[in-house]
Amino acid sequence: MLWSLRNKVLPFRAQNQKGKKMRLHRCGIAVLMLLALAAVAAPAAWAQTYTVLHTFTGPPDGAVPGPMIRDGQGEMYGTTRGGGLASCGDGSCGTVYKIDSSGNETVIFSFPGGNSGTNPIASVVRDAHGNLYGTTQGNGVIDGASVVYKIDPKGQETVLFEAGRISQGCCLDSPVVLDPQGNVYGMSPYAGVPNCGWQSNGLGCGTLFKITPGGKFTVLHNFAGTDGMQPEGGLVMDKQGNLYGSANFGGIKSCKNPGYGYWEPGCGTIYKLDTNGKFSVLYTFTGKADGSFPLGLIIDDDANLYGLTEWGGDDKRYYNHLYGYGTVFELSASGKFTTLFTFTPKTTINNYYASHLLRDAKGNLYGLQQMNNCAKGGGCLFRVDPKGKYTDLYDFEYLGEGPDGWYPMGVVFGSDKDMYGTMEIGGSENGDCEDGCGTVFHLAFP
Repeated sequence: MLWSLRNKVLPFRAQNQKGKKMRLHRCGIAVLMLLALAAVAAPAAWAQTYTVLHTFTGPPDGAVPGPMIRDGQGEMYGTTRGGGLASCGDGSCGTVYKIDSSGNETVIFSFPGGNSGTNPIASVVRDAHGNLYGTTQGNGVIDGASVVYKIDPKGQETVLFEAGRISQGCCLDSPVVLDPQGNVYGMSPYAGVPNCGWQSNGLGCGTLFKITPGGKFTVLHNFAGTDGMQPEGGLVMDKQGNLYGSANFGGIKSCKNPGYGYWEPGCGTIYKLDTNGKFSVLYTFTGKADGSFPLGLIIDDDANLYGLTEWGGDDKRYYNHLYGYGTVFELSASGKFTTLFTFTPKTTINNYYASHLLRDAKGNLYGLQQMNNCAKGGGCLFRVDPKGKYTDLYDFEYLGEGPDGWYPMGVVFGSDKDMYGTMEIGGSENGDCEDGCGTVFHLAFP
């Protein structure tokens, strides 16, 4: 299925209507080789308390959660790519859910498939009235569309846009952003003119779009390769309403970038779309010390941007890893690019990172290595301080041993001394997922 091209690893099996097991998977680069490598020794993580708040079990509950958001009252909201209505196609159309800090979960909406959408993998955004907005990746036009949706506090869905074909923007897999007027802004990785000059597979280089409260859909920008290709991670907005984002590929055509199981031209870009609709490239990655394949951005109050690259940085030939292990970077509002931290074999042996960082009031950045890294081999929560010092804060269990879950998707701040997050798979195997349907966890700092 086309949607599987956008993602890396990790199988999960969902029970279909006929009682057979179906495996949904992500594509990756030499996944089996990476899993076979021994975990790299890392500094001892701080003593913390890890608690599983919720274990997903498949229909009617969710399965395979993505990143969450947290509101001012401590309620958390997220999506699951599978689970939900057992009557939906193969029983894996996905859900939108709410969970509190005690682990009490409520399924707000279960996607029915068809034109209502299926398989959400991006996080949601919440407006002041409690409405949730997001995207579904879809699993094909017939079985389930890729849509932009709105879900009100009563659990009623409104489809704001349906992307039926690639040129119209199918395979939506990034979160949206809202402005104060209620306009929705998003991105499609494959939309635009097929074979945009840089592609050879019939896909476009991607688009940015806007949907008004009245439902009017407008393409704001068509990527053409030199300005970026395959935008991912969602947009961020500054106080003036300007939009910023990153593209995985594009930029310098001669800069080869390992992609989703194949090579792509260009090492990625960071761009801006101002309130007048003017598009500009703020930074073009070279694949060297700066990195390549930028993931999702975050923004601070002064419009400084922060993010991760999946490749580049260290070009030493460790483990036949020819293109580096990635970087943590800052792009200031004045346009200065700084590599804050470079991953090396001392801190990782592969390039699996959750797409977005978190930043605290002191300027510390927090991120997730997702697998086969750190002391236990199951990934870790790390911190990079403003001076570029890297600290391994917590090591996750390898392959989700026990009930913990495996493959962290994202974390959100709780109080000053705790965090909440999701594991994509693992946890209890009592439900419909042979590898576990994923968990929501709580990390308490000492």
